[in-house]
Amino acid sequence: MAGRVENLKPWPKGVSGNPGGRPRHDIAREIAQEVFENNREAIYAAMTRALLKGNAHTFKELCDRAYGKVNDKVEVTGRDGGPVEYKGLTEDELRDRIAQLKAEIGSE
Repeated sequence: MAGRVENLKPWPKGVSGNPGGRPRHDIAREIAQEVFENNREAIYAAMTRALLKGNAHTFKELCDRAYGKVNDKVEVTGRDGGPVEYKGLTEDELRDRIAQLKAEIGSE
């Protein structure tokens, strides 16, 4: 058996082992908010690279820590539940715009 026997029940019955309760300030939350709010360009570049590689986990975890978890999921669809349409852009113009955005973030 690991540990010491005297540590098995360190508090008498009815006495809390955490009398101060949960800390009022979540230090990890404050750090995550500072990272997001004071390093916008670096966060944008790093997260964009991760997302383009298919990894949204890091972004989700940092956002959840900084600002809380999202309660409702929203699905965006086009008319009658179909795909979203890009009005006014030809296929070539859309491809050019995507290439331009990728170049701006350094993914190509």
